[in-house]
Amino acid sequence: MKIAVIGAGAMGCFYGAWLGALHDVFYIDAYQPQVDALNRDGITIVEGETERRYPARAYMSGSADERADLVILFVKTLYTERALTRNQNIIGKDTALLTLQNGAGNDRTIKTHMDEANLLIGTSKHNCVNLGGGVIRHSGSGETVIGSLSGNRALAERIRAVLEEGGFETQVSNNIQRIIWTKLFVNLSINALTALMDTRIGLVLDNAYAKDIATQIVREAVAVAEADGNAFDEKEILDMVFAIAHECAEGHASMCQDMQNRRLTEVDAINGAVARAAEEYGLSAPYNAMITKLVHCRELLYT
Repeated sequence: MKIAVIGAGAMGCFYGAWLGALHDVFYIDAYQPQVDALNRDGITIVEGETERRYPARAYMSGSADERADLVILFVKTLYTERALTRNQNIIGKDTALLTLQNGAGNDRTIKTHMDEANLLIGTSKHNCVNLGGGVIRHSGSGETVIGSLSGNRALAERIRAVLEEGGFETQVSNNIQRIIWTKLFVNLSINALTALMDTRIGLVLDNAYAKDIATQIVREAVAVAEADGNAFDEKEILDMVFAIAHECAEGHASMCQDMQNRRLTEVDAINGAVARAAEEYGLSAPYNAMITKLVHCRELLYT
């Protein structure tokens, strides 16, 4: 299978490297130094004291002329439209596209560029840190969950098999929107908070103030999710969030890495999405609204 990974950051490189052992994988990125590093040095994955190198073939966004059987989308939400517009030529009528992006609402943008029946949405519990130049640290593991909004279970099962063969524990969900909400609870409570504090994920366990803020953020989001038709048990969600924080305690969330590298974040598709939905449903989400504004305050300091 020919697989294109659009967005050769930490997670894109990680998934592409493992899948590349069995498939023809190429990478697309908008950052020339990253493309050059991948073509020159390949990808190095650091796990504990072990380093393993994988070959890589990369293109600048818009320059690839290969038609992919599967596209895995890992660009930040705010760049989804641009990435798909520039790389439309790699997507054929039978190309499957799997988005493993953070946040909510990516499917609405993607559906304008392809047949919804070929679109899969997913989440990943892996955590990776970009060390630069194609070198990444794999700092947390977990299952990948995918699903089809159009009910194309056959496609979901086919791509599940591809991921499983590549070493990824993968499940197919018949209610992928519920899975998206589940991942959103983790991202909105851990990502933005640790990014603002410029610290590792374990902060939400070690710092009583941070843990309380994370709890309030989750409580607001659970209420919004219920209004959106997805009821969750608040205690179960909080237990899950803090369990993941424990598993990935030494890692840095993707939004924290963005701020450390002076990049724009996906906060509008995470905490911002909850704040907007709360307003639409006549609810209040002041913690999520404030977190969104604080992240944008930080961004303005370096943009």
